Amino acid sequence: MAIATHIIKSGFLPVGDGHNLYYEQWGNQNAAPIFYLHGGPGSGFSDGNKLLFDPAKHHVIFHDQRGSGRSTPSASLEQNTTQNLIEDINKLAEHLRIDSFIVVGGSWGSTLSLLYAIANPKRVQKLVVWSICLVRKFETDYVNGGYPRYSFPEAWERFISFVPEKHRTNGDKIMEYYAQQIRSTEKNTASKFAGEWILWEASLLSKNYDQRRLEAEILSIDTLPMAMLETHYFLNNCFIPENYILDNITKIQHIPAFIVHGRFDFCTPPIAARDLAKAYGKSSILQWTNAGHLRTDPENFVVLKAIINAIA
Repeated sequence: MAIATHIIKSGFLPVGDGHNLYYEQWGNQNAAPIFYLHGGPGSGFSDGNKLLFDPAKHHVIFHDQRGSGRSTPSASLEQNTTQNLIEDINKLAEHLRIDSFIVVGGSWGSTLSLLYAIANPKRVQKLVVWSICLVRKFETDYVNGGYPRYSFPEAWERFISFVPEKHRTNGDKIMEYYAQQIRSTEKNTASKFAGEWILWEASLLSKNYDQRRLEAEILSIDTLPMAMLETHYFLNNCFIPENYILDNITKIQHIPAFIVHGRFDFCTPPIAARDLAKAYGKSSILQWTNAGHLRTDPENFVVLKAIINAIA
């Protein structure tokens, strides 16, 4: 409840194409603005995301991306591309009369943060990104093709057991089969496959791994919007060419970038963080942690909170 009391302004912003974004302006309005970009695609933001920030010191804008969280229409794939999400950030900034800001995001939020900066380099003051995903083909194949199965064999066996043998030839075929079932007009089928899709991914997120707890948590909530949006984005290579971020890194090398990545991240391979830092050059700082993918993994959380407090 205490977190919610620091909301300055909230509401829905029409951004076109029938989409309405839910947003919250939070914290200290006199501080330098920060845009927080959530993960997924499709997860939406929650009060838990606010724990990285100090409401007395930070001015943060949170929003649910198209089809995510409280934004409407829920799980809509119409006019829902990376380019739409980038323009939505600009529309929200203009609505709030904010010209430039710090951008913070992890996982898919790191991808969108980098892509936003590349498209709008004059608007971004600093970047704080973690659990880096550059959406290169091998990165999506890593999860969808089941390479973490050598560390999580039971979770993979469950995930793949729902896929007919003829659809198991590669990660794309597996994802296509799941996407087809997630879009089924049979509600029970769609819900079942959405739950299993998110459960496999959730199994790879934290060093604090408890499969029974994850099954109880994930399979008891509505996972359909996130599963719909994730498969939509990754089946379309997130609407960017292969290696687009690194090929365009010179456009943002003047922006200070703080990069954090867990050595034990089985969802977004750590090599992505190393490749980003090497390409970015001296304006970036890469900090490794003995953690997994989640910002809530203790070492990730401590490091991220310290960086944000130091720079904003």
